[in-house]
Amino acid sequence: MLKKIFNRYGVLFLIALGITIRLIVFYVSPPSNSYDNHLEVISEYSTNIKRPQPFSCWECYQPPIYYIISAITYNTAQNVGFSKSICWKLVQLINPLLSILTLLLILRIFNLFGVSHLMKLLYLSFFIILPRDIFTSAMIGNDYLLVFLSVASLYYYFINIKFGHNIYNYAYLCFFVLLGGLTKQHGLLLLLLPCSLLLLDLINSKKTYKRISIFITISILLILEEGWMFYQTGVFMVSNQHYFDYAINQFPGLLEKVEFFSFRLISLLKEPFISESTAASLPTEIYARIFFDYEWRFFSPKIEIVNTIGRFGYLLGLVWALYFIITFWIKFRLNQITSKRILIQYIPIILGTLFMLVPFIQTIRYPFFSSMKAMFLLPGLIILLISHALYIKGIQIPSKISGSLILLNLVYGITLIIAIFLFTEVSLIHLHGPLWPIP
Repeated sequence: MLKKIFNRYGVLFLIALGITIRLIVFYVSPPSNSYDNHLEVISEYSTNIKRPQPFSCWECYQPPIYYIISAITYNTAQNVGFSKSICWKLVQLINPLLSILTLLLILRIFNLFGVSHLMKLLYLSFFIILPRDIFTSAMIGNDYLLVFLSVASLYYYFINIKFGHNIYNYAYLCFFVLLGGLTKQHGLLLLLLPCSLLLLDLINSKKTYKRISIFITISILLILEEGWMFYQTGVFMVSNQHYFDYAINQFPGLLEKVEFFSFRLISLLKEPFISESTAASLPTEIYARIFFDYEWRFFSPKIEIVNTIGRFGYLLGLVWALYFIITFWIKFRLNQITSKRILIQYIPIILGTLFMLVPFIQTIRYPFFSSMKAMFLLPGLIILLISHALYIKGIQIPSKISGSLILLNLVYGITLIIAIFLFTEVSLIHLHGPLWPIP
């Protein structure tokens, strides 16, 4: 009986669960709980009604879109008469709402390509309990806006392929790509999507004058953004670490000490939270930050049951990895390459892979554990998950395997959220980093 109900209403249940999870984490985590002090930048925008100089604060070098949206939200709430604490809570609410919209967009992409009901349930169960997505969406910061804009760009990219990229569909795609490039520097990678469509048109000798004009326009606007930043700082693709040395004493500290190819799973299971036994291994750091609160912004390592939940998450991550690798390899051996398949499957895979490389590049530039942020690759991780679902479409996954994976995902996700609800408040005094002062 329960199986029949879940098969019928499973998608609705999973979306509702995903919304509930994000709102619970938003509720228990204060606006001041974030990896970096983005509140300071929003305060600069909302108070001075202009863009701050790149090095006037730690995150002031960031592109402007998220901070403009947040400043408008804060000032509107303030003018209505809300207290400062509620104003900041409303700013914090932006990212959970974006995460919910992202889930709905993912579902629309699956419906667009006729992904089977069982596969939709399986992949939605991955998305709704993905710890990195949950944690990032609960925090004030510009990272989740880029995730949403990346998925929105991918959706309109697929709309162009599915229904023909008329001028309006192409303009919508370019609009979201432009916003992505004005949200985070590595949002510029999204230019690959409209560029690939243009290249295919040129190869097929189609008239593309209007689309070329739109693409050139957004490219110029993004170049102007980078040009302004270069003019202000004298550095191309500037980072706050060009000016501030806050991370100079962080482990590992030297590029020679960074391990790019090790994976310390046993050490991670012994110590689920960040420690010097794992912090030098970049793959271990990234893996841990994807599947658990490795940097302890919601939990204290002193709570033993939380350590057990972390171990469960890391082992579940291995199950995920095996599933994705095995099914990808099976499909790869059967696949035939066509121009349409390249657009639908391989271009998003390339884009997702480029996003995944961002924390590696950033670590080469600055070999500190604060540079090894899994948030940098979250857009790529979600794009790759979507691409994987479309790539293996047609493979018959035994229902027992799919059902077992869904159950494991739900058990971990629900356990994780119950623990966050119960333990975040008492853990706030034991966080790995500071709670930022409310401006």
